[in-house]
Amino acid sequence: MEITQLIEPGLLCLDLKAKNKDDVLKELVDKLDQAGKLIDKEQFLADVWQREQIETTGFEDGIAIPHAKSSAVFEPAVVIGISRTGIDYDAEDGNLSNVFFMLASPVQDDQHHIEVLAQLSTKLVQSGFVDKMLAAKSEKELYQLFTTKKREPVYTLQDYTQTPSSERLSGWKLRMAQGREHLLFGTSHMIPFVVAGGVLLALSIMLSGQGAVPPTGILADIATMGIAGLTLFTAILGGYIAYSIADKPGLAPGMIGAWISVTQYHTGFLGAILVGFLAGYTVKALKKIPIPEGMHSLGSIFLYPLLGTFITCGAVMWLIGDPIALAMNGLNETLAGMANSGKVALGALLGAMTAFDMGGPVNKVATLFAQTQVNTQPWLMGGVGIAICTPPLGLALATWLSPKKFKPEEREAGKAAGLMGMIGISEGAIPFAAADPARVLPAIVAGGVVGNVVGFMFQVLNHAPWGGWIVLPVVDGKLGYIVGTLAGALTTALIVLSLKRVIEEESDAAINAYHSVEQEGCAEVLAVTSCPSGVAHTFLAAKSLEKAAYTMGIKIKVETQGANGITNRITAKDVQNAKFVIFAHDVAIEAPERFLTLKVVDVSTKDAIINAVELLHTGR
Repeated sequence: MEITQLIEPGLLCLDLKAKNKDDVLKELVDKLDQAGKLIDKEQFLADVWQREQIETTGFEDGIAIPHAKSSAVFEPAVVIGISRTGIDYDAEDGNLSNVFFMLASPVQDDQHHIEVLAQLSTKLVQSGFVDKMLAAKSEKELYQLFTTKKREPVYTLQDYTQTPSSERLSGWKLRMAQGREHLLFGTSHMIPFVVAGGVLLALSIMLSGQGAVPPTGILADIATMGIAGLTLFTAILGGYIAYSIADKPGLAPGMIGAWISVTQYHTGFLGAILVGFLAGYTVKALKKIPIPEGMHSLGSIFLYPLLGTFITCGAVMWLIGDPIALAMNGLNETLAGMANSGKVALGALLGAMTAFDMGGPVNKVATLFAQTQVNTQPWLMGGVGIAICTPPLGLALATWLSPKKFKPEEREAGKAAGLMGMIGISEGAIPFAAADPARVLPAIVAGGVVGNVVGFMFQVLNHAPWGGWIVLPVVDGKLGYIVGTLAGALTTALIVLSLKRVIEEESDAAINAYHSVEQEGCAEVLAVTSCPSGVAHTFLAAKSLEKAAYTMGIKIKVETQGANGITNRITAKDVQNAKFVIFAHDVAIEAPERFLTLKVVDVSTKDAIINAVELLHTGR
């Protein structure tokens, strides 16, 4: 949540009447209560005082930030007060305090509480910002200091390497990039549903030994769990695309609209995607419509979800539902026709895309296309399921065939890659690709193409939206599936061994030296990494940047926004002392507003993995 969402004109006071600490806290709490932000002002005041007993919130330079998380808060808010004469607030430097920020947060709102404190700190460390506050002649002028943002230019790697004038992305390219991020944000939240649902359904069928969904017993219950995951994923996809565009108010319109489009109009995953974008931009437009100040608190939880859901679902029911359904029927008919004639071309395309970035954005497009057609066109998943596992299996085979061409840690990674390939996890190949992309990427793409085409030619049908040999019990044409896997893996292994160069082994001391700065305010360069699954690419991009920074003698602090949340969070003090920040991401990152005062280099995780040194050179 941005601090600008918590500041309102009615929560500003240019001339506090208070003369002491007790009075200033009461005056600020009264402001919050009059604005309808509190349930019990006496309780909140007591909670603020309880926080003050732990440690004073009076800081240097005349700034005080009293705050509390309290059950007496109805809605989070920030009230700002200015004392022209100054108040003895027990500040750390012993001087009087002139500028007061009181933060009111609900008890459960821990993350936003911390984020708002960080954003506020970023504002206050800007040169001359406090002076501008004290010089404000009106509440409107004070309000504009916080709501008017000045962002440093955002550059891409191409801006530095191909465009001498460092021109920014053109409007349509920027919109395309943002649209891709919204799509991948939705996909990243959808993946656990597809994985859990697909694997549970496959396991139930495998254990039943019947090649069909078990009708009774515990296996039928497991199948029900799997079917639930595969039923819900389209609603999750649409909902989180809308969430990425319009924040939480877009979630309900996106999910409900996607559910209606899929269940009533049979629009499939394409319908869910389109409805997700429709819902997100509808709610984003609604949020721009001015509403009375007293209704602001109702906007996010009532007005926007209600109107957004009505408009989105109405559009699906009365305008676009049937056309999308017709388009999906046409797609299915086209695919059915290709099942007989265009297999090689389609197989080569899907195989190359699936293997190319091993779980990244390109892979997700190809696998999503096949996974969402598994009920109507299972032959697509028959080939893609093979292409999913050939990169890690091929590289595992290469480490076994010629171990001298790989470092000890790569040989160990080969064992893990073999296991990951068997259970359909492409990311097992990423450590090899990150270390030697010029030789590994062509090899895994070739292997993916061969495996996918063989699967298509053998008319393999995979009834589970997953890959690897774990799904063999639900595959029709098991021999073709196995042959395709072996052919693809062998192709990858032979090509990578023919291209592989001998690399001198690094010492353990050098490898252990690649690490991110953890202390505040010490890093020259900041970076945030995030990928759709929040696993492999997120951390490989981070490690690549850390290694490049080490070799260049640069101190870097990398924040990873992965499947387990945010680690090594970048603070306001880090932002104040850094030269620039690198966004290496395939999905929208959280809290980018922290970096408004820094130059931003915006690239994909793949750019960071392959071109880390160039990024650090050009961004300086």
